[in-house]
Amino acid sequence: MHQLIDKFIVMALKGRYFTLIAALLVLLGGIAASKVLPIEAYPELSNPQVRVITLVPGKGSEEVERLVTIPLEKEMYGVPGQTALRSLSLYGLSVIISTYTDVTSTTVARQQVLERIQQANIPSDVEPVLEPDVGSLREIFRYSLSSPYISAMGLRAIQQWDLEKLFRQIPGVIGIVSEGGPTKTYQVNVDPLKLRARGTTLKQVFEAVEHCNATTGGGFIEHNGNALIVRQIGLIKNEEDLRDVTISTTAAGIPIKVRDVADVEIGPMVRRGQVGQDKEDDCVEGIVLLRRGENPSRVLQSIKEKLPDIIAALPPGVKLQTLYDREWLINQTLTTVGTNVAIGITLVVVLLAIFLVDLRSAVITACVIPLSMLIAFIALLLLGVPANLLSLGAIDFGILVDSAVVMTENIIRRLSEEGQDKTPAQRLLILTDSAREVAGPIVFGIVVIVATFLPIFTFSGVEGKLFRPLAATMVSALLGAGILALALVPVLASFFLVKKPLIERQSPIVTIARAIYAPTLSWCLKHPLPVILSSLVGVALAANMFLHTGSEFLPHLEEGNIWLRATIKPGSVTLTQAVNTARQIRETLLRYPEVKQVLSQVGGPDDGTDPARFADQEFYVDLRAAKDWRPEFKENKELLIASMRKELEQIPGVGYYFTQYIQTTLDEALSGVQGSLVAKISGPDLGELEKQAQHVGTIMSETPGIVDVIVDPLLGQPQFVIEINRGEAARYGLNEVDLKELTEIAIGGTPATSVIEGEKRFEVIVRLAPKFRSSEEALNHVLVDTPSGATVSLAQLATLTEVNGASQIWRDAGSRMGTIRANVRGRDLATAVEEAQKRVLSEVKLPTGYKVQWTGEFQRQREAAHQLTVILPITLAIIITILYIACGTIGGAVIMFSVVPLAAIGAVVALNITGTYFSISAGVGLIALFGLAVKNGILLVSFVNELRHDGMSVREAVYTGSLTRMRPVLMTATIAAVGLLPAALSNEIGSQTQKPFAIVIIGGLISCTLLTLYVLPALYLRFSPSPGRPKTVRDILVDHTATSEPE
Repeated sequence: MHQLIDKFIVMALKGRYFTLIAALLVLLGGIAASKVLPIEAYPELSNPQVRVITLVPGKGSEEVERLVTIPLEKEMYGVPGQTALRSLSLYGLSVIISTYTDVTSTTVARQQVLERIQQANIPSDVEPVLEPDVGSLREIFRYSLSSPYISAMGLRAIQQWDLEKLFRQIPGVIGIVSEGGPTKTYQVNVDPLKLRARGTTLKQVFEAVEHCNATTGGGFIEHNGNALIVRQIGLIKNEEDLRDVTISTTAAGIPIKVRDVADVEIGPMVRRGQVGQDKEDDCVEGIVLLRRGENPSRVLQSIKEKLPDIIAALPPGVKLQTLYDREWLINQTLTTVGTNVAIGITLVVVLLAIFLVDLRSAVITACVIPLSMLIAFIALLLLGVPANLLSLGAIDFGILVDSAVVMTENIIRRLSEEGQDKTPAQRLLILTDSAREVAGPIVFGIVVIVATFLPIFTFSGVEGKLFRPLAATMVSALLGAGILALALVPVLASFFLVKKPLIERQSPIVTIARAIYAPTLSWCLKHPLPVILSSLVGVALAANMFLHTGSEFLPHLEEGNIWLRATIKPGSVTLTQAVNTARQIRETLLRYPEVKQVLSQVGGPDDGTDPARFADQEFYVDLRAAKDWRPEFKENKELLIASMRKELEQIPGVGYYFTQYIQTTLDEALSGVQGSLVAKISGPDLGELEKQAQHVGTIMSETPGIVDVIVDPLLGQPQFVIEINRGEAARYGLNEVDLKELTEIAIGGTPATSVIEGEKRFEVIVRLAPKFRSSEEALNHVLVDTPSGATVSLAQLATLTEVNGASQIWRDAGSRMGTIRANVRGRDLATAVEEAQKRVLSEVKLPTGYKVQWTGEFQRQREAAHQLTVILPITLAIIITILYIACGTIGGAVIMFSVVPLAAIGAVVALNITGTYFSISAGVGLIALFGLAVKNGILLVSFVNELRHDGMSVREAVYTGSLTRMRPVLMTATIAAVGLLPAALSNEIGSQTQKPFAIVIIGGLISCTLLTLYVLPALYLRFSPSPGRPKTVRDILVDHTATSEPE
């Protein structure tokens, strides 16, 4: 192995120009790769999902669950790769979400679900459809339409029939959700008294309208030598055509038309929700959906390119305003990462110049940074791994330049010591030998760091999707940096450092450090046991401190917005009431100068893609830059939210839940419910579920740190229940089907046909006029036609009762479920939830068949902690195995392994000083830190072993080796720490997820470096390997054992 590395270095130096050409090709290829490499703010974290949406007009939650949701669930169980099956049944809507393993093909899963739902035993008049193939981060662009000349209904038609079509043509866009604005319909409002007077029925009206709207053909005829196609045009064009539709004729042959028994008008479809913006209560919004697997940056760029054409196609006076653009977040996060990178590189170059006291050497070393990054870009592109803010922002350029620092420092030292009276050719030989001298430790150090990153590839679930790209980026960049250190750095040094004798100038910092280090090291070597015992005490104190360090899953990415969910209590409110409440909330939020705009969503869209009740309101609060906020908020969003919550609580009967736009989408995709902390209670009875959920919710709200507690209501939806008296119905020759049609048409309103206006289609709804169906008394007097031609009132055939029914029915794994959603603020997630769990366990006595489950971010944190408990021991085992191979003895491996707990001391202290919770990001930083610490230990111990190999005594070798390796150890650790310093100090958008990673490494390197320079020599002196067995890294690579006996 050693011979291969030597040949590689010699070949690179002999073919110096070829090496430079290869570096130039890497430069050009890396730049090209960086332009096409997909870059995301967040990777797609959710597993593949298939949503089945079924509109069930007029049915209550119980009927929707019984008739549609349960039969569909039954067929969807057991699809290969399925990990979860959840559903929600609302008035008129069923939504089923089937989740799969991350290796499952979405296309295959969708096909199997589609086949299975065709077999479900559901009513023939409902049709389940699959939601478009989207991921959890599907909403990438939002816009609104406004006009002083066109009504909200007209804008809705433009959005639904014109803009949806244009946006769908953009590559990567899979669908558009249209929200807000009433949907235009033609309404035939029938007067039952006029029906009775003219001897016709509601069913006849419906059938006449249903069959009057048709066009057909009669083949063709020959005329004057031409073949003329025969067409019959019978389409309804407007209200007047509907009024003239003939229902029947009297005995005298007089036609009875629709105008004789009904009023025809244009009106809104029954609305499922409404959108408001700032001071407007009813506006039209479009949401552009990203196809799963597409690059959001490229799709957004395509949208921007297409947008001028879309705006030009709008009618005069219609304005399209951008409400949300994911590109802003991507650009902000990339700007933050780019700024940190630029500052980090600058600091690294400055430190190199300070330590090496030679600008040429500093520039040669710093060249490795951009080239290794470009190598990483090429590797990511070839591997098909997209970059994200975490994988880019967590790269430590000090780590990348580490190998080059060792190489350059050794070249400078050897040339200054041995090359003063030599010719350039002789100095080139010295340079070659000095490069070969440290090649072994460089390769071995890179192997150690890469080995510590390899277990990260075994992460599964959300942790894997977050950190596997980081590991791939770091490993490819480190391998590239190692190759560049072995080949490019010696080549560049041969051009700039061998022409003239090189005089090594000592940095004042290094001189001062050595002056301090020499006597203190001498004291430590004279008193090794106190030094060792002091370090053990430090490790014990750090371990105790770690046990009291709070933990969380991952710091939330700052998105520059607030996503506020407001739940009106009780849940049975009308659309008008909900809109009034939404207006009050918008007005309250707009009083804050920190807020740019507020968008409110009451209920959900008409297509059911976002199921919600009128009582469920969501607000997108777009914030100004934090630097422009008022001083009392100190650029702290938590203070701003606390102030908003206090103001909003003055609106009675509303509960609030604060989060962020992308964050709430991820929470819902990963746990099925919007909430970072979710308690789910499963059981059969809705009443018992709601009772127990209220009890758990009370306990959670009393737990310090748990805020925004919302208990999702299950009951409380007022209903008119029509219970048919089968005996009375039979007396009049009627059955349930007859009365079902009456209820659906007369009260609910049923589409009979559609009016086609160009490319637009608008439903024609037939039902009783409002005054005949808007109260209990009116419903009791609804007339029912009998086969004999007589009419009876509905009250004679059925009993109408007002009851409280189900508001919504959640199901998970085939069981009904009650949910409690909450946030954790001002306290770490783990301890807050553990306290709530203990109280729930002791105070809540669940009946048999009921159980509580804690999910959301807490569940992900527990899963991540479990994975870390597996990954960390594997990493440590890999490290100690490598060290054993390097040392040849268990004792020697343990000595070098001692730097690992020494590094952990600084990491734990840094977390507590900065008030940072231990998270999966910090855990990955700890894994990287262990590799760095061991690399510095190898750098020092391997040189001590070489000195012993050359005949020095143990004490002399330890003292001389430690003093000689002080500069490279100090340099590499300082540069690695400073390279991450901007990421650790940044508070800008996009910095939150990488801060724990940087803080852990910086804190660990500080303690590790100081203790490595003192404790490691003391350990080596006290527990040095037995004589005859000192091994160097060069020995390992050559694969032979040193024979020199140390003194």
